[in-house]
Amino acid sequence: MNAMILLPAGLWRLFGAGLLALNAGAMAAAPPAASAAPPALRIELVVRTVNNFKNRDDVAVFFERARKARVAVVHVAAKQDEDDERPSGEVFYASAIAPIAAGYEKFDALAASVEEAHKRGIKIYAWMPQFHDQAAVKAHPAWQMMAAARGHSRAYSGKDAVEYFVNPIDPEVQAYELSLIAEVARNYKVDGISLDWLRFDDVNMDAGPVTRRLAAMEIGLDPLSLNFAKSSPAVRRWQSWRAQKLSLYVGRVRQAVREIRPEIRLTAFLLPPQFTEVGQDLALFSSDLDEVHPMAYFQDWSYPPAWIASRLMSDVERKKTRNTAVRPTLDGSGTIVQNVGILSAVRKKFPEVDSIAWFTAGYWEPAEIDRIVKIHKTAASRQFKKPGP
Repeated sequence: MNAMILLPAGLWRLFGAGLLALNAGAMAAAPPAASAAPPALRIELVVRTVNNFKNRDDVAVFFERARKARVAVVHVAAKQDEDDERPSGEVFYASAIAPIAAGYEKFDALAASVEEAHKRGIKIYAWMPQFHDQAAVKAHPAWQMMAAARGHSRAYSGKDAVEYFVNPIDPEVQAYELSLIAEVARNYKVDGISLDWLRFDDVNMDAGPVTRRLAAMEIGLDPLSLNFAKSSPAVRRWQSWRAQKLSLYVGRVRQAVREIRPEIRLTAFLLPPQFTEVGQDLALFSSDLDEVHPMAYFQDWSYPPAWIASRLMSDVERKKTRNTAVRPTLDGSGTIVQNVGILSAVRKKFPEVDSIAWFTAGYWEPAEIDRIVKIHKTAASRQFKKPGP
């Protein structure tokens, strides 16, 4: 049994004050608790099937390489994006709707990718470009994007090279593109669907008969009568109307995917918000996306690396809804030092960003994947390095 020591009241007050002083000194001398460093930014890779997967062995080798690099997500092209090796719009899976790309009639690259990715704990997203679709134009010439030029409407075939766009406003076009998304969601255990080419190619399109009829009926405008060389209330109304049409389409995609497999995540690769001429307004459809992948190809547009954190990400954050995750997408251009600086700046200014996607237009060389791993590791080590004495 412990004996209680009895002290006069005055001594108790002095004794208590001394204890408080000792505790305060101990607290002041104690070093601050080390805060846990957030995890390094995850790696996502965007893969053009036509350049990387010719057979099942190609798929297995790539995903084993991705596993060793600790890649978290791979976006695999289920549908051709550009008009180069194969026409845009051809697909790399067993479709009953779209034409299958030559060489893939007996090789379902999407099915192989799903299996090899999941075997290794990697998430797989079906990358599905939308309105850049030569295959659809060839099958349905009336769907081709039309551009307004000097009061006339002409078939649009690209700016610097021959390209094939379909009209995003045409209900038949939307139904077709949506049917492909539904087909993939229904038949493949993908973890996500990545939309792309969700846009017009400039402000003066579409100017075909379907669009002209709808624009006249809904906003009282004819694109052939507009002067797109300068801003005006009419041009701004036209741009707003086109953006609304695209946003309604994204909403239909969201609903269709939800009805088939609600757990599938939906994202979109988008141009920078400052490119208003293409009709993408993230503020209108962000609520229908789980993620957004803004294209951060700074060298393509002659911007300095700092543009990504200072302008691009700020614009995206301002327009997106709170629950939409942002995954900046880089193309590997620039030096290692520049890319490390980009990742460090993004993480510092936007700490909620936890993943970076990387795109290459060709074959994913092992050395390039190693380079990306080095960039991520270097950025993480610099950011979380303990300060010196």
